[in-house]
Amino acid sequence: MKDRDTRLVIYWGHLALLMFISGVVIAYLLDARATSLRINNLLLVEPAAIIALILVAAVLPQCFRRVSRADGADEPETTESLSELGKVGALAAAFGAFVLSPEIVGFDVATFLFTAIGVYICGERRLWVIALFSAVLTLVIIYGYQTMVPFPFPLSVL
Repeated sequence: MKDRDTRLVIYWGHLALLMFISGVVIAYLLDARATSLRINNLLLVEPAAIIALILVAAVLPQCFRRVSRADGADEPETTESLSELGKVGALAAAFGAFVLSPEIVGFDVATFLFTAIGVYICGERRLWVIALFSAVLTLVIIYGYQTMVPFPFPLSVL
């Protein structure tokens, strides 16, 4: 029996983003599997793709909500303000700069700066917290990548 006091609201933007993420993950996995089925080729790609698809499946039900008709809202409420959208744009620009800068300033400096800028944009204002968090995360990422991937990353400091 259908409840007449509620209606289903679909968050189309969130649903589209999840479908885009799923499509990219599946395309990347299929491309990696088409290249080679050797374990060395798929050691990181296949588990990461499976985990990503599981996470998408876990988030997917949140795109569909039952809303009471008494609320009178035609659209889902959006709480994004222009300042929050500006933060998203600033983070996207910082990530673009991060992607383009490792060969220029080194992967370690680029990682540290991106993390520091990201933490600042997200609201942290204590410089010692930003510096400490960025330094620790940079060390973990650099040494973790060097342990897992025998690829010579261009480094400036480390």
